[in-house]
Amino acid sequence: MSTPNSTGKQSIIGLHAVHPDNAKSFKSFAPSRTEVRSTRNAIHTACTRCLKTDEDPEIILRRCGKCKGVWYCSKQCQTAHWPTHKKTCHLVEGPGIQKLVQNFCANSVLNKHLQACLALAFDLHIKSRLDSPFIARVDIGIEPADIMDFFNVFLGRDGESDTPIASPNPSKPPVASKRGMLQITAFQPSTICKLEELTEMRQEIWKKARESADQAGCEGDSVGLVEFASGGERHDVDMSFPHPQVDDQSAITSEVTEVPFSIATCIEFMNMHIRADKKNQYMLRTEIQESDLKTIRNAALHASDDEPRPVQLLRVKMEKEDIYNPFVMQEGEGIARKLHDALATEQRERIFGVGTDMDLPD
Repeated sequence: MSTPNSTGKQSIIGLHAVHPDNAKSFKSFAPSRTEVRSTRNAIHTACTRCLKTDEDPEIILRRCGKCKGVWYCSKQCQTAHWPTHKKTCHLVEGPGIQKLVQNFCANSVLNKHLQACLALAFDLHIKSRLDSPFIARVDIGIEPADIMDFFNVFLGRDGESDTPIASPNPSKPPVASKRGMLQITAFQPSTICKLEELTEMRQEIWKKARESADQAGCEGDSVGLVEFASGGERHDVDMSFPHPQVDDQSAITSEVTEVPFSIATCIEFMNMHIRADKKNQYMLRTEIQESDLKTIRNAALHASDDEPRPVQLLRVKMEKEDIYNPFVMQEGEGIARKLHDALATEQRERIFGVGTDMDLPD
């Protein structure tokens, strides 16, 4: 719904609609914080060069203070690996993504849906791959936990709302610090299908993961490598798992919806489920950084060939997921526009701020 205001601009009134059983539905199958922590403790970090892990109490790992994405057990390993690492090392704001990635992998609900993505991508539900690896890249980003804050940034607002997140105007500093949340922006399976096609380091990682799975009695399970990426920062996580059987239920409406079971629907479920975690039970909330806000602002601009990968992925994510449906990019405008009457779809999840006006140019 839109109405003209005193400035002559078009004003969009938003509604916030959440199913009354939302919290009950989330609690019914969400793992507790204790369960996530317990599982996370079984995930070990390895030296990027020699692969020694912190499972050995005598091994003390220290991470790169600049990119926060690689770890070393000694100064010797760091020095030896520097010629390789310096090609991708870059300054990262905030604490980095490793703890978020570990919490994500330690979450049984999210992990099962990630496994489903892998099974669908590599046909593991049809035929297991016991002697060969499969690799996938998962790109993650940080978005405001409140969808209204997301659109305030996306539309270039500079403090007009009651709960501003930051100012796009350099002369106006951020008004308030807001919590962000992890979101999956892309899932990309690799074409590599033979062990010898992997780098030497990844061959060793996969062999150790395969051996651990066999020792745990999971000889019939496939083992893959998942690379989590945020900009240029990456983390490898080894996983062994059975063929998944997953039932999808909306974390927002508590309704079971019949949709094609696909990688896209699994990713959207995971993102919405993380969004529904209002109390940070999953420990996937973090302080949003200026680089995250810049990605959101740039996604509202007209697409260009040289724009960063995170911007491209966020724009594609917005096109695919229902929560962003009321806004689309208008060719040549470089600004978000109203797509349809949000009020006509109030039975679906459309989280906008109650009584908040968004001013759009004429």
